[in-house]
Amino acid sequence: MQCPLSAISCCCMSPKFIFLSVGCLGFALGALSTLAPQRSIGLYQRIMKGFNWNVAPIDEPREVRNTRALGVFLTLLSLAIFAAALLKF
Repeated sequence: MQCPLSAISCCCMSPKFIFLSVGCLGFALGALSTLAPQRSIGLYQRIMKGFNWNVAPIDEPREVRNTRALGVFLTLLSLAIFAAALLKF
């Protein structure tokens, strides 16, 4: 499929580029959540402070465990998206 804006300028919004970008970003966030769940929770708290919301975990060990588990899931999902983008497009 040809991007309609490619005739005007260099268009980098091809489906392959978008899927590869989502896969890379998801992999980075998943790896951060898996390897350093405390930093991932801190990043979320800093983002929410920008919206004037104070976020604090009720059960810290459980929050770290869940963040790590969801990080593993996000990493695997991102690798699948990355592989599908490379093989399909």
